[in-house]
Amino acid sequence: MQIGVIVITELIYCTLAVALSFRIMNLVQLEGYRVVNSKKMKNIRLKLYGSAICITVCNAIFIFISAYVGNYYLQLITQGLYAVVLLVSLTDERDKCSHQPLVFTARAKRLIVSFAIIITIFIMIFVLLGHLIVIKGVNLSFVFIPLVFVLMPEIVALALKVNKPMEKTIADKYIKNCAQTLEKLDIIKIGITGSYGKTTVKNVLTTILNQKYNAYCTPSNFNTPLGICRAVNDLPSECKVFVAEMGARKVGDIKELCEIVKPTYGIITGVGSQHLGAFGSQQNIYNTKKELADYLQSVNGEIVFNGENKYTRQMYDEFVGDKKCAISSGEFLSAKKDAEKIFVSDVECNSDGLKFLLHIGDESRECRSKLIGRHNLENILLSVQLAVGLGLNIVQITEGISQLAPVEHRLQTIKLPTGITIIDDSYNSNEEGAKLAIETLAMFSGRKIVATQGIVEMGNEQKRVNFELGESIANVADIAILIGINREDIRLGMLSGNFCDKNIYLVEHLDNAKELFSAILTRGDVLLLQNDLPDNY
Repeated sequence: MQIGVIVITELIYCTLAVALSFRIMNLVQLEGYRVVNSKKMKNIRLKLYGSAICITVCNAIFIFISAYVGNYYLQLITQGLYAVVLLVSLTDERDKCSHQPLVFTARAKRLIVSFAIIITIFIMIFVLLGHLIVIKGVNLSFVFIPLVFVLMPEIVALALKVNKPMEKTIADKYIKNCAQTLEKLDIIKIGITGSYGKTTVKNVLTTILNQKYNAYCTPSNFNTPLGICRAVNDLPSECKVFVAEMGARKVGDIKELCEIVKPTYGIITGVGSQHLGAFGSQQNIYNTKKELADYLQSVNGEIVFNGENKYTRQMYDEFVGDKKCAISSGEFLSAKKDAEKIFVSDVECNSDGLKFLLHIGDESRECRSKLIGRHNLENILLSVQLAVGLGLNIVQITEGISQLAPVEHRLQTIKLPTGITIIDDSYNSNEEGAKLAIETLAMFSGRKIVATQGIVEMGNEQKRVNFELGESIANVADIAILIGINREDIRLGMLSGNFCDKNIYLVEHLDNAKELFSAILTRGDVLLLQNDLPDNY
């Protein structure tokens, strides 16, 4: 009878453990299946420890009673109480990843299966150890169960390690097939990398190139090896140009992507301090972005550098081969003596978009774009430089520019029926982009409100960067809603610029900020939503 009860109880706990592990796995998935120690993970750990302490006390009481009563089934009462405590403590909505819930991909399902097997083994071992403890003829089978749940984050990490060889094998297969597919295709392949602006330049370039070619780019932010593989699987049969966005979190990532795509053309949008915490140094970021230039130099490819960025200007100087440097003024650098001079003049930049005169050699033509922000001239000129190299004329390029639309969540203007304007820059999470968004907000009329979570993954520079962001906000905004882990650093930066403290609202979560919107915003206001960080921050 007792054995049957033990087996049923083990099954219940295994099921409960798998269900409760989903939140931990969600955080792991958001970090690219890496172990995380974010604020939400720390909260989950604290609740696991708290519930373990609670049940340990209950177990101690049970042991004391059983010494006199010798009733085995008192354990079931204690364990039932533990199950209730776990369910209550670990189903708190504040720890739920509401914006990016767990996606049950094939990889996630494999992780769940591995976790279920490992947790079952742990529970069986702990029950066996407890079974060896006997008080007045009663086995304390479940006395060590709390330890299993305390170790859940570590068991998820162990499942990741167990799955790593299998996941690498699967990934290598997909990547190999993707590289072979691209190599067989007679198409133009373009790589785009940089610390910022990659997605915007990718979309701008693809829109312009579509005036002559059937161009296709990696969707959304698919900029990893497996992301590019997914994009190649959906490559249209009529595609003549493939534009691949290339992201990186460590040295060597761009080189790996180049080996997959094998581009013959490229654009480097600029080098900043994004992911400084992951890369370790500015030099590592520089070297990683330069991997695209190094590859193109090795295959005699053509590349365009952003001449407005000091690091990419340095790359331009170091590059040996067919190169161009895009800058907004008439000063144009090129490795070709007979290169076209490409620049803009008569620029008008306001809340409705951009208007400028585009010069290509001896030709000029007026251009209009719905993209807001003067920095988008850089993105457009980078694309124009490469488009000219691919044979597009000024008429085709101008038509492409007129069709440009803001990329979703990247300085996307939304005018609500209530008369409130929202500048959605929630995807932006780098230092340069954040300050450009503040400059763009300044172009709008009306009361200006900024809601931001600041900049993350900056290592030792994070406090400084967010302090300086606060200084920028103080120069433009009327009200600021500061969210999450960086809010105090941003606030101090704003106060250093003599910003009124009563117009600063500090909240812990984005949901708290949303509650403030209805109380604060009125007709004519302009709200900048900046950096909607993933739920693991």
